[in-house]
Parts: sequence; structure tokens; C-alpha cells
Amino acid sequence: MMTAELRRAWIRRALSVWLALLLVGVLVVGVPGRGPRLGVVCSSIEDICQQWARGFTEATGVGVDMVRMSSGQALAAVQRADGEFDVWHGGTSDLYEVARSRGLLVPYRSPASAGIPSRYRAVDDSWTGVYRGMLGFCSNQRVLRRLGVAPPDEWGDLLDPRLRGQVTLPDPRTSGTGYAMLWTMVQRAGDQEQAMQWFERLRPNVLQFTSSGMAPSGIAGRGEAAVAVTFTQHCVKAHDQGLKDLMVGYPRGLTGTETGAVAVIASARKPDLARRYVDHAVGSTAQEAGAETSSRQLPTLPGARTDPRLELPVGTRELEAVGEEAAHRRAGLVAEFVRRVRP
Repeated sequence: MMTAELRRAWIRRALSVWLALLLVGVLVVGVPGRGPRLGVVCSSIEDICQQWARGFTEATGVGVDMVRMSSGQALAAVQRADGEFDVWHGGTSDLYEVARSRGLLVPYRSPASAGIPSRYRAVDDSWTGVYRGMLGFCSNQRVLRRLGVAPPDEWGDLLDPRLRGQVTLPDPRTSGTGYAMLWTMVQRAGDQEQAMQWFERLRPNVLQFTSSGMAPSGIAGRGEAAVAVTFTQHCVKAHDQGLKDLMVGYPRGLTGTETGAVAVIASARKPDLARRYVDHAVGSTAQEAGAETSSRQLPTLPGARTDPRLELPVGTRELEAVGEEAAHRRAGLVAEFVRRVRP
């Protein structure tokens, strides 16, 4: 007959074996690196980058090594051409145009992109637009009330002297959003000189130029600044994640837009898998993925679901998205901005 002590020892051994088997099962299911894997550099919001990767893996069984970088950092990574990345996903299309002009991207027109209008793709199909963004204001209502300032509804409102040190902007040197803002001001003013003068007048009100286009919303949301200039999907995300003092606003008249893109990188080690990734990225499942992560974006694919907070209101028109001309002028405009505005 088994003694009580032997029974306890037997139970301990059985429990240890069961736990070991359970752990092995988890590791076998979740072990990364089994089978083909794709390297993707992503220049959009972190959680939607991960959702895009998960969606592709679920659809194809191909694993994804996703690294999040700002658009400027991603361009530098693509330019290294060391084969680390096969696909570039997210980020403003002007930098994709720079990459295209340098031969860093491979033309590929996905069959799944047939419904996407031509204005959302490169002339040679080196990149395809997969989301749109509208430049606007992300305002902290509590801070504005304390300052006695109404939420801005035109660009000139940012020059209000009561907003001294209360505006945060993305830096055009490192941020695609920042360059979209700079290009918007050049288009709006009609020439480079007028745009630079406007930024010089705005400079005393600027608290901080951020390295990424997403950061200004967080700064405003924490009450460190009253107003952020950003693509409004970042403001909507910050609000939905708990920064309830934030509100989205759009300037009357004109505002800038972005087209976020996806492309196969010329130095890709797995070009066939990279094209499969693009096929997935341009489709409705990926373009609607933001609804599952609170990182909502306006799609380029007609008929895909949208968030009405991201649509321009009556009274605001969108300027032409940052494109080929803006890409060619980028270096000169940014250099002049740095010289005159000193971010």
C-alpha cells in the first residue's frame, strides 16, 4: 500500500511532468522563426504595424519580423540596401518617391490594388498608397481654457501670442508628417519665402519640434502644450486611449494630406514573399485593420470602412498630397527651414 508520503511524491512528479509538457506545447506553438520569415520596416503607428504583420501571417502562414521606424529613419535603412528588410510599409509617400528616384524600390502593381485610384500610386507602381491622412490640429481643451484661447480653426490662429511656448510640431528633418506640414505651408503661401516668414513668426510659440509625427499628440494630451499639429489619426488614437482633453480640429480653407504607402525594397532577399505582403497590404482587410487597434486611418481603397472624425469638414479642402515635386524639393526646403527657423 502506498504511504501518504509516497502519494505526495508521486503527485509532485506527475504535476511536474504535466507542467513540462504544457510548457513544451506552448513553445512549439509559439516558436518564432520556423518556416519563411519576412523583414518589414514600418513607419506607421506601432500597434497597427503589428496588426498588419499578424494579419499577413494569419492569411499566409509567413512570419514577419517587423521593425518600427520614423519615415526618415526608414529611408536611411532602405538606402543601406543590406537585405535586412524586404518591404517598407507606412509613412508618407514623398520619401517613397525619394527612394524610387534612387532605385531603391521595385515596381510592382498588385492585382489586389485594381480599385485604388492612380493618384495614390507611383507613376511606375514602385509604391502603392494604402491609407490617407489629413493634417490638422490636436488641441488640449483644458489647457486652452486656462489660457483663454479658443481651439484653432485656421492656420493663423497658431500665431496668437497667448500660445507662446504652447504649440508642438513634427520636425521636417526626421518626420514625414513634419515635411508634409512644411510643404503645405509652401503651397498655401504660394512661395517658399512667404512660408518661411510664417514659420519665423510662429517660432516663439513652438515648445518643441518632435522627431516623429506621432509624438505631438501625446505632448498635447499630457498638457505640456495646448496645440499639436499632426495628421489627425494620431490625435484620434491618443483620445481613444484615454487622453480625453484632446479634440481634433481642421483649418478652414486648405490643409495638407498624406498618402501612406507600401513597397517592395530592391535589396529584398525574399522578393516573392514581399510581393505577397503587398498583395495583402493593399486589400480591404489590412486597410481596415485600424478599427481593431484604435489606430484608425482613412483607406485608399473605395468602399473600405472609415472613421468620420478623420474626414475633412465642410469648409476645408485638401491640398494635393505630398508627391513627386515635393520629393525633389525636400532637401532644399528642409535646409532653408533649418537655417531660418532653427528647430
